[in-house]
Amino acid sequence: MWFSNETAEQMGYYVYRLIDPRNGQTFYVGKGKGNRVFQHVQGAIEYYDGVDKSEHDYENDPNKLRIIREIREAGLEVIHIIQRWHLTESEAFEVESALIDCFPGLSNIQSGHGSEYGVCNTFELEARLSAKTYDEPNFGYIIIKVQNWRLEEMAEQFGVEKARYEATRGCWRNRKPSVSKYPYVFSVTGGIVKAVFEVIEWHDVGNRIQFTAKDAPADICKSFVGKKIPPYYSKKGMASPLLFSKSI
Repeated sequence: MWFSNETAEQMGYYVYRLIDPRNGQTFYVGKGKGNRVFQHVQGAIEYYDGVDKSEHDYENDPNKLRIIREIREAGLEVIHIIQRWHLTESEAFEVESALIDCFPGLSNIQSGHGSEYGVCNTFELEARLSAKTYDEPNFGYIIIKVQNWRLEEMAEQFGVEKARYEATRGCWRNRKPSVSKYPYVFSVTGGIVKAVFEVIEWHDVGNRIQFTAKDAPADICKSFVGKKIPPYYSKKGMASPLLFSKSI
């Protein structure tokens, strides 16, 4: 299905959801105009066109494309829902971000616009807004942003004590040479450093990487845990979950 030109023109910007008909779950939230809502399925069709199924590593495919492929192979179609339409672009950004907060575990690669202002409990908000910003150290480090839904997912699998370590360590799309010169990883949620790990080694996992590590020395943890990351690590355009320090 595609919207007619007349329909698309009247809709303006809109926010939409993609639903898996096998379980009724929303697996993607997006914004756009025109026929953007339908382009994900077309993108998945083109992505898998001509792929040798016997050799393809489906586990490392982007979640959204993998889910769409599985739906189509089950003989079903993705359900497209327009959540809100006739919006300005800025309104669409805000609605999308709020909707992403309502559906933890989405296949979206990035959080919504302004996600740093998203869902949190009152204690977390007080801790975040009253925290002091740390000063840049003289060593290199990587900031890895970990979402709360990811922590919950890891807690179910590994237990609460290991959840942050497992959620932070990977797997990430990057190259080992670019990360190996950074000895520390700051695990950050909501703009606050929650843990600091001292990297032992980075490993290849398919076309991704992950690290093994131990807790950083006590003096380093004391200097950074519970403090805000500097504002230039959270400004617009820095939505990647991996950020490299300015120390190197």
